[in-house]
Amino acid sequence: MTEEINFNDVVARVKDALGGAGSSTGSTFFPTETSEEIIQIVYEQNFMRGLFPALPMTTRTINVPKLTGSVNFHAQTLSATESGTEAAESRQATSEITLTLKTMIANVPIGNYLIAYGVEGLLTVLRDDIASRLAYNEQNLFINADTETGSSYADNIMGAYNSSTNTTGVNASNNDYLLELDGLRKSATATAVSVSGTFALSHLRTAIANLGVYADNRDELALIVPRNLEVQLLGLTELQTLDKYGPSATILSGEIGRIYGVRVFGTGVIPTNLNYAGVFDGSTTTQTQAILLHVRSPLIGNPTQAERRFNMGFEDEPQRDRFVLIPRQDVAFGVRYADAICLLNGIDTV
Repeated sequence: MTEEINFNDVVARVKDALGGAGSSTGSTFFPTETSEEIIQIVYEQNFMRGLFPALPMTTRTINVPKLTGSVNFHAQTLSATESGTEAAESRQATSEITLTLKTMIANVPIGNYLIAYGVEGLLTVLRDDIASRLAYNEQNLFINADTETGSSYADNIMGAYNSSTNTTGVNASNNDYLLELDGLRKSATATAVSVSGTFALSHLRTAIANLGVYADNRDELALIVPRNLEVQLLGLTELQTLDKYGPSATILSGEIGRIYGVRVFGTGVIPTNLNYAGVFDGSTTTQTQAILLHVRSPLIGNPTQAERRFNMGFEDEPQRDRFVLIPRQDVAFGVRYADAICLLNGIDTV
């Protein structure tokens, strides 16, 4: 005799599994997909999670100190009695940046019939799609975010959203999470490199020089490039590929190699419709941009409360025979030393 399946029970079990419930709720009925697994996938797919330092946050906003001036050393001249001259007092000057947790949230309606008739494969699809999209959004946020809303968002580095001419732009309802903070591109203050054409390694050397003291240790530098430039770099003999690093090297997810000792990462979030100054203006849309930075300048803030790091809520809509899946994540991001970030502008997209 075949046991009759209660579809309402199946839906409830799917919700439990997505939310991270244990086996006592029936998760053994299908593969268990949990919030923790989604977080793990996000951290694996967003290379910046392993590249930049992170700070646990017990409150929504914290102030993080940074140095703005160093101790001065002086020569000491000894007299005949060996009583040296006293060095003038100097103190480390400090300032601070403010990290504030921001929320990214989605609204995903799911028909109950999809679960009733396709539960075996649905959980994996939902998990992978949410995780990969969240990883993409994090990269987008950390690199492209800009709080500027002037001229109806036209003054934003991403430009105003247009469904046909600028889908990566921002407004109140499209890519609006990019308005929450200032990312790497907006924060950079090191003298930018004007490529104005095809990228060459001489441009990277200039960018290294422009970082000054921040470039003293090449192991702490990273070059973040768009996909079209990544393909070009893969053809350079100067790119030291992963197989040549040696057994002691630490290799991060997304790392494609090293040039002059600088780790190189490719990403699909850097726009390819920019002008020669590295912003979207709606006129010149044939250029892209790369970023050279000291990896200890950016700072990611993570809430200590597990349910605020990532959580999935549910809202039943029985009148529509569906429920709404609500993934939500809190994250903070800031830059301590803006002069430790150098932009390479005007790189041809073809």
